[in-house]
Amino acid sequence: MNLKLHYRISLVLICLLMPLASVSCGSDEHEAGMDKDVFEVKGRYLSTDMRGESISVVHETVPDVMMAMRMSLRIDDASVAETLETGDIIQFDMVRTEDGWFARNIELLPPDTELDLPDHLREVGLPQ
Repeated sequence: MNLKLHYRISLVLICLLMPLASVSCGSDEHEAGMDKDVFEVKGRYLSTDMRGESISVVHETVPDVMMAMRMSLRIDDASVAETLETGDIIQFDMVRTEDGWFARNIELLPPDTELDLPDHLREVGLPQ
């Protein structure tokens, strides 16, 4: 085969394959950065769903993201919630991904920890 023709074919193949390589690299970067935002949050544990896939909490305001509220957050490992009891004060990372909100790194805080909650949420999850 002629050297110039071989060079042209190689150049065409490189030009055709480069976009595919950048798409592949982009998806690796995307997978590595799936966590869009991570916020350290304090709240009160309320319950775990029957399948152990999410917990219900009342949490403090996340500045510039959301107001204090009651919400369900998915968890990756149901065993983290097995030791929690309704009313426990917790701290956790609230993580926003493309699939929604998750709680991870859940830690039990001392029971006398004060939460900054609005009046309508202050008593949620407390014994009656």
